Amino acid sequence: MKNEMKSPPAASRGTSRNEAIDFFRGLGLWIVLVDHLQPNVWSHFSLAQFGFSDFAEIFVFLSGYVNAGMYERALHAGGIAAAVRKLRSRAARLYMAHIATMAASFAIFGACASRGLRLDEPVLYVWMGDPARYLARTLFLLYSPRLYSLLPLYIVLAPFTLAAVVALRRWPVWALASSFALWCIALSRSADFPFMVTHEAWFFNPVAWQFLFVIGAASKMYWPGLRRAAESRTLQRLAIAVVLASFLLKTAILIGPLRRWLFGLTPLFARLLAHDAGKGHLAPFRLVHFLSLLILIVAIPCNWRKWLESRVARLAIAGGRDSLFIYSVTLVMTAALNLFLKRWDGGPLLQFACTALGLSVLCGLAYWRDKVPANFDLQPEQSRK
Repeated sequence: MKNEMKSPPAASRGTSRNEAIDFFRGLGLWIVLVDHLQPNVWSHFSLAQFGFSDFAEIFVFLSGYVNAGMYERALHAGGIAAAVRKLRSRAARLYMAHIATMAASFAIFGACASRGLRLDEPVLYVWMGDPARYLARTLFLLYSPRLYSLLPLYIVLAPFTLAAVVALRRWPVWALASSFALWCIALSRSADFPFMVTHEAWFFNPVAWQFLFVIGAASKMYWPGLRRAAESRTLQRLAIAVVLASFLLKTAILIGPLRRWLFGLTPLFARLLAHDAGKGHLAPFRLVHFLSLLILIVAIPCNWRKWLESRVARLAIAGGRDSLFIYSVTLVMTAALNLFLKRWDGGPLLQFACTALGLSVLCGLAYWRDKVPANFDLQPEQSRK
């Protein structure tokens, strides 16, 4: 299969931005909203329902990919000092966004809880028993319930990403092997931090997820090698087999008799096919599924430049350009909409209305902010012009 996407397409409006990357980030932000509205019948049509991995893997991979480009340019222009300045600026933006998002969301939770309206997640309300203690824990990234745990992962791994880029420039094989070894250690659970068992923070084990950051960075720095690998017929066949098998397994559990038969064969299927199975530690079956999807996306003979000019793609791209702000709004809006669904015991029609409202707000904000340049990007690979 001949790959027509020789490299990820860049923008055509006079900037150096990568529109394919922005598109996938924007699409991922839409799916974050859909997946985290509970209950929401529309979440059954998202990526996680048809395979082992979901958009968490895509976000983290793109973070490593984009930041490798950012740090490489800084290292080329001003050496390690310039790269450290980029790191410091990025970490500060992520930290401020995380604290602001937590403050806004938990203000909503607290206000509604005082009126007797709570979600069925006790971890969202433990702070009400000792606000001062949990404020300190929040500021030190030790309290960030599951939905709010992605930005702390980015913050903690930001210095690691820079170190990985430096290592990949000089010793690529050694850097990947070391990162792989850390991932294996994390899978053994010997690298779990004591505070992770409280389920109040660090749903994503950073020792495990750093491997996907490094894979993303290596893909950016050695893109021709990734493209050649995706053109391998053998790898394509394996990728198709993995994606198809996971699709069939995930679809089978939606059918009662098939689900009971599968779970009766071995307890492994029950653990493997559970919701978000292996997500916290980036289980091997999740990683293999994601890499298979990556191979197939790169190998698809598609005119990306033309396709990315469609109206829907432009809206997704606009969200991806301003992804930190849109992601923060998504988390706050998810908190409010979930409480609304809880209050009115929302059925499918109300779930559809909330989903449509949320997506409309995200697209409207993205479109408006795309017209007003803002320096508030989740993965600041390129500067706006």
